Amino acid sequence: METVLAYPPDVERVVALKTVGDAHSRAEFLAAIREYGKDGVEFTNERLQYLMAIEEHFQSLLLYDQIEFLRSPPPITEPEREFALSVQRICLEAANGFQRFLRNRNAWATTPESLDDMYRVTGLALHSIHSFVKWGYFLNESARAAPWKQVHALYLLADSDGYAQIPFVLHPTRPSFKPSVQSLYLRTLILDLLNTGSLSKIQVEIADGWFSSWCNDYTLETEYSSRRHLFYVDVASDSGMHIVRRDSLGESMRYLRADGLKAQIEEVQAGLRHGRLFAGYGAGAVFPVEQHVALLATIEKLYQSILAGSENRIEERTHFEDREVDVVVGVDRVMGKIRAGHVKLGQTAAAAQPASVAETFEITPSGLSMVAAEPAAPQAADAQAADPEIERWRVQDLSSNGYGLLVDRAASDSVMLNGVIALLNHESGGWILGSVVRKQANRMRGEMLVGVEVLSYQPIAVELTSAKGAAPIEAIYMPGIDTNGKHDAILVRSGEFTSDSGYAVRAGGATYQVRMNRIIKKGADWIKARFEIEAKKA
Repeated sequence: METVLAYPPDVERVVALKTVGDAHSRAEFLAAIREYGKDGVEFTNERLQYLMAIEEHFQSLLLYDQIEFLRSPPPITEPEREFALSVQRICLEAANGFQRFLRNRNAWATTPESLDDMYRVTGLALHSIHSFVKWGYFLNESARAAPWKQVHALYLLADSDGYAQIPFVLHPTRPSFKPSVQSLYLRTLILDLLNTGSLSKIQVEIADGWFSSWCNDYTLETEYSSRRHLFYVDVASDSGMHIVRRDSLGESMRYLRADGLKAQIEEVQAGLRHGRLFAGYGAGAVFPVEQHVALLATIEKLYQSILAGSENRIEERTHFEDREVDVVVGVDRVMGKIRAGHVKLGQTAAAAQPASVAETFEITPSGLSMVAAEPAAPQAADAQAADPEIERWRVQDLSSNGYGLLVDRAASDSVMLNGVIALLNHESGGWILGSVVRKQANRMRGEMLVGVEVLSYQPIAVELTSAKGAAPIEAIYMPGIDTNGKHDAILVRSGEFTSDSGYAVRAGGATYQVRMNRIIKKGADWIKARFEIEAKKA
């Protein structure tokens, strides 16, 4: 049974406060955070728990008490300015306190349970600095720059210790918000990149909620690609994110990859068309729709700059003449074809290999791996003629990342941007799983160029059985390119993803308990997620 921590009287008094709207309450919070985050005393796990409880209660009250401040029109009054400055002081004091605990972690992180707190303490330090910076944006004070060296140091600590990308609950009162240290780091970098002084207070707050949700889908990479990267951060510098230049190379450089931004923008657009305001992990839903629309336009400009940069430096592609490929479009059809297995070229779809695909692979401690299975022998055939769901498109070109395909414009109406697509491998009879990342019309020729990014060359259909007794979920397992399973992933329909439920997967004569723990890519109606294996039963 979990032990409930008893608070000393001074902590009990602070966590019982009902508002941060008055100066007296804010002074109480500031004094308590200073007391439990100060240097010169023993750094115990008990003191840390008090500090985290105080900071969490402050943030939960601030989420609501800030709304009146954000709604007030410019210019900022003196009482509003004092409110914002006192919030900044509390956030900065909290950040300093958490960083002191990290510097003295050998004194308190002595058990497996306390080691788990390392993730949260690092995240809370970043979150507190981020809050300090954000409230500077509210005051429109560009002179109060972010303490970038501290921000970079916190990310590097997590990165070097191997927990930068592990999700965790930042505040127990908001269990659905499970960022990683990397996503919190990126949130601060991207909000700084986005805020050029043109955003209103409300737009800054809405953006903060959006990117709190979105940044889990982004990554920082150490190897530069002219096609994937437009922005970088130098973790050894005292500055934030910049556009890549010729001299932007080196061991301390990290390059932003934000492939999911387009799908995220389209999700917000779709919500606005139906009168739904996307809040992410913020208070944005209480603000007028016109503020959401104005912010979305700013983010679309950011995306267009990324897109233009990648197009100007696109990688070399191999062009083809008179080459065709059979494709299946749409998540339902794609899952059905992959579930059916290899297409024996020369047979009808009904005669395609019907064996249970889940029995042709096994799960290892590091992930899932293929076991020996003979692919169907290639034969002369026409899979399209045998199956009306299969369409035949022309191949224009290919690169290391995917394909450029040509289809009649009329037929392209059913092709969803960021939807899934499967391409028939005419050598093995298997399917290649991809995502539609671009649709470009050629009006002169009446064609549509469809850009396809490969998600997996060996997709495998699986069923996820919930422990809660719900109907099994169709999914696609995608082996990573490495052999240790670290980049393995599962694709499910968007509405069926959940990170708080475990699933059973039957494979290779055993049942594995797995949990999808991090979204790494979002499509129009699908999600690609990392997973962890919790148990195995024979």
